[in-house]
Amino acid sequence: MNERILTIGQLNQVIKMYLKDLAPEGLWVKGEILGYKLGDGGRYATFIVCEKEEGSNKVVAQAQAMCWGTDLSTINGKLRTIDRGLGLKDGIIVQLKCVADLWPQAGRFQLIVKDIEPSVTLGELHLLRLRLYQELAALGVQDKNKQIPIPLCPLRVALITAKGCAGYNDFIHELWGSRYPFKVDLYNSAVQGEGVEKEVVGALKVVARRAADYDAVVIVRGGGAVTDLKWFDNKAIGLAIAGSPLPILTGIGHEINLSLADMVANANFKTPTAAAAFLVEKVREYELAVDELVEGINQSANLILRDSRERLRSLIREINSEARQCHVAQSLAIENLFQNISNAALEEIKRQEAALSHLAEKIAIFEPKNTLKLGYSITRGEDGRVLRRLDQVGVGEQILTQLVDGKIVSNVSLKERGNGN
Repeated sequence: MNERILTIGQLNQVIKMYLKDLAPEGLWVKGEILGYKLGDGGRYATFIVCEKEEGSNKVVAQAQAMCWGTDLSTINGKLRTIDRGLGLKDGIIVQLKCVADLWPQAGRFQLIVKDIEPSVTLGELHLLRLRLYQELAALGVQDKNKQIPIPLCPLRVALITAKGCAGYNDFIHELWGSRYPFKVDLYNSAVQGEGVEKEVVGALKVVARRAADYDAVVIVRGGGAVTDLKWFDNKAIGLAIAGSPLPILTGIGHEINLSLADMVANANFKTPTAAAAFLVEKVREYELAVDELVEGINQSANLILRDSRERLRSLIREINSEARQCHVAQSLAIENLFQNISNAALEEIKRQEAALSHLAEKIAIFEPKNTLKLGYSITRGEDGRVLRRLDQVGVGEQILTQLVDGKIVSNVSLKERGNGN
């Protein structure tokens, strides 16, 4: 038997040498980092570089990787030159220069990471964001939330963030410092890591059911690297924001780059503090508008009151003037009426006096004295009554006849009835 027989250790060494000779200066590989861990107090890092199926999270290939202290510092330094919060971490797309290696004792293939091309990481994030945005645009929902007007006085806020994180504290501090009566309900959610999609979308659904309780929704997180925005470059989150019945503000916490959530939200801000300051300013503008309106109403009311007082004074003057004129006219009318009544009374008195005088003359004619002067006489019976009828006296009775110049006493000897001729 002439075939060479190798031990496992020898085989592993052969493979190790073969891999080294394959690319002595190293080779570039591209993939997504998973399971990133630091070891020995940061002296090295281990992680998996994987390839995922296009358009999904399904891993189709992977390799174990290790990066030692000096190279690790160099790589993180390069990343931070383009983004101060950037570094190797889970979920980012990287292009790494590696040496393919095999650990003989374990028979484990691994990549020894030596360098990185940081622009690829940023470019991949941008391409992912652009692709997702185009998918939302194809559905016609990319600007849907922007069309919802933000209320003039947005005091009722639904806040989606991780309780106690820097973004939460900054946002609340800015609101409370304004002394306006903001009402903030926290919907606790992961803002980094694999749970972001499920928890943010879930929170948005709950808030949507309580839309009548709020004026706006705010999604915030603390500052971080541009790669941290990856968790918000998510189609499900973008659709949930687009479908919200309330205006959504984002303060994801990056000064230069925007996430997909920022792009489809009603308004986006660099920091949670800036998002809170926007709400404070909206309320302040509303307060000023109300103050101006009240001042305008007061001025108008004062002007109306002043004009009304002047019109009232003018009316009083007119009334007084007309009253004086009316008084004079009435006084003259009364005086004329009194004079007319007086004149009429005097005339009536004179007329009545004349009538009385005429009547007196007539009455005087019928006075006994005057009657006697006309040749008439008055006869009385024994009882002194004037005799007008024959039956008032009897034969033999004594009667008294009054003449103008004296009296005659006679005895009745005969009564003879006749017609008075």
